[in-house]
Amino acid sequence: MSGIAASLLPNPAHRWDRAAAQGLTGRDEVLFRAHLVGADPALTKEGGGNFSAKGIAPDHLGRPTDVLWMSAWGCDGATTTADDFPALRLDDLRALRDCGPLEESEMIDRVLACGLRGEQPRPGIETLTHAFIRARHVDHCHPDAVITLTSIPDGRRLAEEEFGDEAIWFDYRQFDIGVARELADRIDAQPGCRFVLLANHGLFTWADTSEECYLNSLEAVARATSALDRAIHRTPDLGGTAVEAPPRETATELLAAILPPLRGALSAGTPGLVLHADRTPEAVAFSSSARGPALSQAGPACPDHLVTVGYRPLVLGPLLPPGHTAQPLTPDAVDEAVRAVLEGVAHHRKWYDGYYEHHITEAGRALGRRSDAPRAIVLPGIGVVTSGSDAAKARLCADHFGQTMTVVRAADAAGGYTSLSEAQGAADEYWPLMRFKPQLRSSDGPLAGRVVLLTGVDDDRTAALAALLAAEDAHVALAGDDPARVTEAADRIVRHHGERRAVALTPAGADPRDAVRRAVLAYGGFDVLVDATDSGHTAPEALSVLARQGLGGSILLAGPGRTAGDLRSQLTNLTPECLRHGVSVHAMTDASEDALLAATLFFTGPAAGAWRGTVLEPAATTTGAEAS
Repeated sequence: MSGIAASLLPNPAHRWDRAAAQGLTGRDEVLFRAHLVGADPALTKEGGGNFSAKGIAPDHLGRPTDVLWMSAWGCDGATTTADDFPALRLDDLRALRDCGPLEESEMIDRVLACGLRGEQPRPGIETLTHAFIRARHVDHCHPDAVITLTSIPDGRRLAEEEFGDEAIWFDYRQFDIGVARELADRIDAQPGCRFVLLANHGLFTWADTSEECYLNSLEAVARATSALDRAIHRTPDLGGTAVEAPPRETATELLAAILPPLRGALSAGTPGLVLHADRTPEAVAFSSSARGPALSQAGPACPDHLVTVGYRPLVLGPLLPPGHTAQPLTPDAVDEAVRAVLEGVAHHRKWYDGYYEHHITEAGRALGRRSDAPRAIVLPGIGVVTSGSDAAKARLCADHFGQTMTVVRAADAAGGYTSLSEAQGAADEYWPLMRFKPQLRSSDGPLAGRVVLLTGVDDDRTAALAALLAAEDAHVALAGDDPARVTEAADRIVRHHGERRAVALTPAGADPRDAVRRAVLAYGGFDVLVDATDSGHTAPEALSVLARQGLGGSILLAGPGRTAGDLRSQLTNLTPECLRHGVSVHAMTDASEDALLAATLFFTGPAAGAWRGTVLEPAATTTGAEAS
């Protein structure tokens, strides 16, 4: 089965450009290399790994000082800037190698005290390892091939055969000063060593030139892949298909039905969440396989995933009965699927309670309990749904779980998959240093985690309101009459505010059910409908989604071409059903973007001050007069 491992695992691209690298020195050298490694998913995932270079820089008095430029904790190599590389006094760092025992807090304080200047970012957790390794350039990354090799039962023997004295195998431990000292001692005692294989974690490489350090990482991946080829002894299909995947349109219909209640169940105790559906062939095959879903319960491929995915995903059973996949979905089948999803979330929360009580120490609890909701949900035959406080974090969660799927598939073919124990996973998830990862930071705007479905007939006004909502940290699904104009508005929001912060839907005049459905598929659901169309036909469909989410929400009716009587009539018709589901509904005579923004903030909360807009209250609860 020679060559199979290379087809299962992503292969890094050799992208070193000598002309572009020529003349770079110091921090610029490591910045150039970090961009290459960080942008290659075969070497590391977003926010993973760290990079360093040693050189000379002036201190506060202009004196030449030996320094270590070390990438900041949790920065993304692909997009990092020079400001993300704090300079630390190298001699002071190296003095810590022989200073006696240090508690974690003492180690961190000592490392921070080595900063060449104040107000620098916090350096990466592996700073002392980088400092103690004598080479000028050091990289740490998380290649799938190396993680897979260190995750199989026979991995250590295979690594010894492939690398010999050129590599050190290091069993998984949290990085502390003891790890840094031990690695440095072992590297010094093994002069021909060029790699450290970190079990269930990744790779260290180093060299005296930046190019050689980069090439060492590529070589390590190629050799790990070669070693895996010798271990593969069964078809890499995770036992074959155990659950039949429905036709894509049936799967889409099922997702549109289950995502809103799933979003509601996952959002409890949070300001709001965005969902991401991974429906790639790889995700569908993994979710449908005989062994993949069960193996995912053994723990993550890489400890970095504990920040995003957690220790394990929620794995559900088949959502459709046998033989039903080729038939139209019935209401009973949808109801049964929704019930299974909600029961699964409740079961995961119960598991997490035990996980937390059994494994989390007082020190871990001091920073507060993380959400007990699953962050990744494996849906057999459908794919994987992940969540995050914004769209970028939901996608990063999918990427991290995607690495686990890749590693599990290759490891299973090579003898089996092992990961961190549940106790070790809990210790890392609640490790104070892990809790400081930038990937945990959320936006703090008043509409953070909220999704607004915006429909209108005035595309300029729709675009302007969408931009205002995004500036308050909302995600916006917007529809208008001109698809090109709406797409341009969504693209502009993404450029200014970040990944998938806006999506363009069908024209407002099309079937409103399709616009609502596409908003659900884009974000998992929404919290606010602003219906500024002349028909108001979107509101009943949107109310159905808000009801299934169970999170309340708001509907604002503000058609610029509609009379006050039309608005009041629709408002009165919608009010009883809205009240039944805890959804607020209001009709606005002022359809300007400023007024609609103020109303969205006020009715969605927390409102930034009092709102003084004009609304029409429902006739069932007032005299029908306009109120301010």
